[in-house]
Amino acid sequence: MVTQAEAKIHRVGPRHTIYLAKDLVEDSTFPFSANEDLTVRIEGGALIIDKTGKSGYRLPDMEALPSRNQHVMETLDNLNFSPIASKAERIRQMLSEIHEAEMLESRIRHMPKSEHAILLWEEKSFLDIVLSEFFDPGVTGKAAKGLLSAKPATIESVSNLLLEEVSGLDRQTAARKIRDWMLEVHSTNKSNLPTRIAVEDYSWLLQNGSAKGLLEVEQNIGLRVRENMTILCGYDVSNVIDPKQLDKVMGFHGYAIMDHPFRVYRRAGD
Repeated sequence: MVTQAEAKIHRVGPRHTIYLAKDLVEDSTFPFSANEDLTVRIEGGALIIDKTGKSGYRLPDMEALPSRNQHVMETLDNLNFSPIASKAERIRQMLSEIHEAEMLESRIRHMPKSEHAILLWEEKSFLDIVLSEFFDPGVTGKAAKGLLSAKPATIESVSNLLLEEVSGLDRQTAARKIRDWMLEVHSTNKSNLPTRIAVEDYSWLLQNGSAKGLLEVEQNIGLRVRENMTILCGYDVSNVIDPKQLDKVMGFHGYAIMDHPFRVYRRAGD
């Protein structure tokens, strides 16, 4: 029985969230369930969380409403109407932020070695957050780090390969250059921590005739990285025209991250 555990307050943007340990939440005596309406109050030096006593009925999320309401929502927005959040909505937002903070901490910042992960993103802001967590110096220490990006990297101590150095090459040469760059970065790793390699967006290789070269790179790495490395391959899914190509590259990874909704998946049996 786990009835007490250490907790931590996280700051996520302008808000703060409280992280509750997994063992505590999953204990049979834990009195709350996910998405339950709660009341939070301060009593002296203690923070008290109680059930609200409301019925179990819930209004559907706005995102789940039929598309016919889209025009109404746009009109409200154009007329400068602002939603008034209920207490339950604020609690759901807090739970969402707790989920985000926990996933970033346990699944991105502390991603285990040998993972070959695919990052399926649509919003650049999400990509930036994931890369910042992935290369967090508090976790990576003095391990070698490499980033393949369109613009020069702003992340400290990261070996940077730019898109322009690869995009004009034929598929075989481009694939060889990417593989050689990864191995070169890894060869500089003098620590016991895994080398971390990330690619902002491989989707441009799917658009400029280098798809076969990209597939060769991804397939050669395999579901798990054989060396002491962790590799994160980003794809801007909004730029992927052929879904069959995306299906293929997804099949070469054992770990997947999505931004809508923010979820992390591990392949069955991996």
